[in-house]
Amino acid sequence: MESVSIKNLKFNYAAINILNGVNLFLDKGDMVCITGKSGEGKSTLLKVIAGLEKAMSGEIVLFGEPVKQSEWTALSMAQKGIGFVFQNDALISDLTVRDNITIPLRYHKMGTEDEIKQKVDRALLLMLASSFADEYPYSLSLGMRKRVAIARSWALNAKVLLLDEPTAGLDKNSRVNLLSLVDNLKTLYKTTIIMVVSDLGVARDLNSKISFLIDKKLTDPLYFDDIKNHENLRIRAMLG
Repeated sequence: MESVSIKNLKFNYAAINILNGVNLFLDKGDMVCITGKSGEGKSTLLKVIAGLEKAMSGEIVLFGEPVKQSEWTALSMAQKGIGFVFQNDALISDLTVRDNITIPLRYHKMGTEDEIKQKVDRALLLMLASSFADEYPYSLSLGMRKRVAIARSWALNAKVLLLDEPTAGLDKNSRVNLLSLVDNLKTLYKTTIIMVVSDLGVARDLNSKISFLIDKKLTDPLYFDDIKNHENLRIRAMLG
């Protein structure tokens, strides 16, 4: 069963066509990196899938169940297992790391206090954040904050994680560590991952397929090594 199926998705912003016929199909535990030129609508696509922006038309099917247009909202998509991680991490500065992860679980009434604590502890452990669980975001490095943001989203029973440029601004070591942890979510828990990237080296390091947003549509997914000899010159040019 496909965890995500998107057909002919269209999105306009202020009468400007941003996405025009986007198709994307991912099975459980798949990963794809979406890339393209700046301003093409990569982050917008993630926001549409997450319900933060509403598509004009198209079809979204999650885990075999079509999503009604009335349900294309952030709350509904989150309840259906879609987790979104902003590029800027969007942590609440006056809450500890633990509380940043705990409060959304309480808000959505996702278990008893003991069950919520178990979910939080598991997410902290998975993202190697247990050692700074009682610290505040302002005292953490950028890499640590991004790990916490992913932990917070994943703890909400996210079956599909949408990551917007998760490695942006990270040094080499922080990037390697973060990508390793993201790969663990896919491998250990079969979490489906859709990741916007500017650096194709991220997809190469993760052995992830790559889909290019070109002319408001996504290309068929390719592995990094397949791009070099692709018949489409515009796709080959993406390697720089």
